[in-house]
Amino acid sequence: SRSKFYINQPVNGLPRFNEDTSYLSQIALIDPLNYYSYAVFGDLNGDGKMDLVTGGFRGFTCFYNLGTVAQPQWVKKDSVFIIVNTLIGTDPKPALGDLDGDGDLDLLAGVGESLLGGPTPGITRGFKNTGTVTEPVFEEFTPFVSGVQDVGLNSYPTLQDVNNDGKLDLLLGRDLATFMFYRNDGTVNAPVWTYVHNYIQTESSHYWKNPHFADIDNDNDPDLVYGTDDGNLLAYQNNGSAGAPLFQYNSTWFPVVKVSGHSTTSFADEDWDGDLDLLTGTSLGQVRLIRNNGTATQPLFALTAGNYGSISTSSYSVPRFADFDNDGDQDVVTGATDGKVYLYLRNGSSFTQANWFAAFDVGWSSVPAPVDIDDDGDIDLLIGSETSSGVIFLENTGSNTFVQNQTLVAGVNFGSYNRPAFGDADNDGDPDLVIGNLFGSLKYFENIGTSRVPAWQENSTLVAGIERDQNSTPYFADIDGDTKKDLIIGDSDGNFIAFKNLFAPVGVEDVVNAPEKFAISEAYPNPFNGSTRFELNAPSTGEYSIRMMNSTGEVVYREMVSIAAPGKFIYDVDPGRYGLPSGVYFISFDLTGKREVRKIIYLK
Repeated sequence: SRSKFYINQPVNGLPRFNEDTSYLSQIALIDPLNYYSYAVFGDLNGDGKMDLVTGGFRGFTCFYNLGTVAQPQWVKKDSVFIIVNTLIGTDPKPALGDLDGDGDLDLLAGVGESLLGGPTPGITRGFKNTGTVTEPVFEEFTPFVSGVQDVGLNSYPTLQDVNNDGKLDLLLGRDLATFMFYRNDGTVNAPVWTYVHNYIQTESSHYWKNPHFADIDNDNDPDLVYGTDDGNLLAYQNNGSAGAPLFQYNSTWFPVVKVSGHSTTSFADEDWDGDLDLLTGTSLGQVRLIRNNGTATQPLFALTAGNYGSISTSSYSVPRFADFDNDGDQDVVTGATDGKVYLYLRNGSSFTQANWFAAFDVGWSSVPAPVDIDDDGDIDLLIGSETSSGVIFLENTGSNTFVQNQTLVAGVNFGSYNRPAFGDADNDGDPDLVIGNLFGSLKYFENIGTSRVPAWQENSTLVAGIERDQNSTPYFADIDGDTKKDLIIGDSDGNFIAFKNLFAPVGVEDVVNAPEKFAISEAYPNPFNGSTRFELNAPSTGEYSIRMMNSTGEVVYREMVSIAAPGKFIYDVDPGRYGLPSGVYFISFDLTGKREVRKIIYLK
């Protein structure tokens, strides 16, 4: 796995962590063959900025931040852990802290199950920084871990002054057990560890419990956060005092939006509060509402109790919102394993089942996709099925009379176990079509016709590399309030994953005092194999920021270009230089006050 960075952007007074794909994107370019499961920040070179230490198959890896706090420039420093990596195996977990009071960071390594032999799994090793504040050198120093027990298969250490006595204490995560807490009864120069039973009481049902402390609620004491084997984060808020901590589980800090299995996706403003809510099915045939308690631009989703509207079907339900009776509220149409489609019309707070689609049966695994395909003001319905030939399109010819009309999806190869949904992905005013399937991959068909007469053309590049393990169920919805349809996918595990829409045409973004002649040509050639070229009109001197992003919004390359004099200049882009695969990319050109973005298609 790769390390990911999340920035805290609070919503309604609660911490809200959103992924910033650009913050660590450079690391994947400078170290593309290494993968990291454990990451910690610490200022290893004494420049006042946090550097990054990661643990993985190759041991520990160090990346210095030679940029700024807001705009890091990561440089890999292989020399830092040369000695350490011979002693810690292929699954080590790092912890940093000044254990000897000399002003620099020392190191603990939790040892896991190594693939190629190695040290005893479950022990913790200590390393003293015998270098300087600016040039660390780590050598093994056993007094740092004297008295620390072997915790089993995996040791997950972290250091923090938990009891506010000015000395670092030690917390060890372990599998299928609570944490082991060691109070430092020594000094700031020489720790002496005393094990305190049940000092921090947590659940004991998870593997891979990797703890870290941080003051999440800004009350001047450390709270506890840890990851687990199921990919979730658990938080224990410190509700005690500075000297007497009391850790209690807080489910609101890292809410888990997940259902029992086979999550599906449909969005609408169900409660008329100005933001989009999520409707999902489950493998048990339930229909569940996940309400947005945040805003249109900062969503905060929470699963509501019970079946939505008391609606349930046979197993593997696929509910979708749509206003079928045109009364201004959201009705629900749902598919199921039995191949039938069930419609529930909303009347106030209750639902009444209607038999509008009783005559239609796709045989097995029905997936409804409502859409006004002909822009006549009523809802038509596509029904996915187990086979491509079993898919049917029902045109609403008026007064809720539905007639099968396959010409409206002519040319679309749905594939087996298809799971379709419509949405205007390219922001051109007509609905496009995305199709998930049993195997987790996606197909995308761009509507190159009009809002009244659709015509379909497959664009495999647009969704290349986007997939889930099984039963990908996609949906287009603007969940971040930028007027562009994002892509949200449910899967067999009951999870949801969102991909931000960067595909819509983007023009110049005007802001106060923006230069008037900042201009970028379109790429030529485009699509291309090799390199493509832009002509830039630079109205002033200074530094231009140029970034290249992939189809998921991850920054895969960035560069600062200095302009010595105003005028025109040429900028060439060659994705092959950075080992990038074929696909759709976006080039962002930024000058203070203006930005232009251009779409390129790289054919390797």
